[in-house]
Amino acid sequence: MSYKIYKNSISEKNSKKIFDFVLKSCQFYCPFVFDQKENYKKTWVDKKFVKKMFYFRKNYKERFSAMYDSIKTSNQFQKIIFSCKLDLIAKKFLKTECDNLLIRDIQLRMDFPNDKRNSYGWHQDNAYDEYNLYSKNGAVLWIPLIKTNKKNGTLVVKTGSENSSFKCSKKVKKGTKYTSEQILVKKKYLKKYKSKSINCSKNAALATYCGIFHKSGNNTSDHIRFTIVVRYNNQFSEDFKFYRDLRS
Repeated sequence: MSYKIYKNSISEKNSKKIFDFVLKSCQFYCPFVFDQKENYKKTWVDKKFVKKMFYFRKNYKERFSAMYDSIKTSNQFQKIIFSCKLDLIAKKFLKTECDNLLIRDIQLRMDFPNDKRNSYGWHQDNAYDEYNLYSKNGAVLWIPLIKTNKKNGTLVVKTGSENSSFKCSKKVKKGTKYTSEQILVKKKYLKKYKSKSINCSKNAALATYCGIFHKSGNNTSDHIRFTIVVRYNNQFSEDFKFYRDLRS
């Protein structure tokens, strides 16, 4: 089993709470675009909201980046995520106990259409932190707040690659004008597995292993794909980094 989908992992009520907090952040960082009195009834897919987000990102890049970065570490965002008890999903998926889990990070992604600059190639999450050597000792919950499909760039995985270790990846340079470093899967390993795009309903948790080869598809729609990503690791396994390093 390369992945599993857990429906309604986040309630509509909590999705609305997250939206309200994102809106509050937008109003703070860009008050001349986001009116305090404006109402967005369809939240994440509201056309007025999406249009303003496009304008905000295009014309006020530094402010948008500041807003984006502040949400990740905010108390309110993390409080909502913890209240959803997503660790119970990680517990079931990894077949372990909640006490064994640590959270590497919690992230709210905002993937705009045709954004190649911020896209990642085929990668493994555990290649970045190296917390667990073995893929099946770490879980990634990918939770879209809107319905996802090929058109808006849903998650694509290489089924079967969940049995790999992070040693399948290497650091590479990406870009010309804006150079960034990524850790991508070596081509010789990609050829071994078939790709699969996974359609996912909103608020469902798509659980995968930390070492599975994956990437986001290209968003060619007219809207933004909002996704929560929560990464869990088993810290009481012998392959966990801090324990593993004691024996090296």
